[in-house]
Amino acid sequence: MFEERRRNIEQERAHFKFMLELERQEEWLKDFKLRQLLVPPEWHRIESRVPVRPHKTKLTAAFDADVVKWFRRMGHGYQARMNAVLRAYMLALISKHILSEGDTNREGDEIWGLPAKKEKKEE
Repeated sequence: MFEERRRNIEQERAHFKFMLELERQEEWLKDFKLRQLLVPPEWHRIESRVPVRPHKTKLTAAFDADVVKWFRRMGHGYQARMNAVLRAYMLALISKHILSEGDTNREGDEIWGLPAKKEKKEE
């Protein structure tokens, strides 16, 4: 009837990597569902009930021409969309959903992402 074919080493490695990735994603999904249980359902409706508009600061900034052109093509409110993209990036860094290296304050201490690596001083 159906004869099972043996995998070669390369296929076995690929299968192993696939299974590891599948396990990792299952763990992430379980963790995500647990974190979602901690958020009260009212939280998702709070913006519609109590809209918060942060104070806006005027700023002169230079962006790449293609970036501005792309946002302007989206129509009215393109600056608010640019602000939303920057805010999402800022919040992702703060919450450590994405990690960044090399972002430092004026003292040279890392401010987002991975903790600063301590270098051993040679004496």
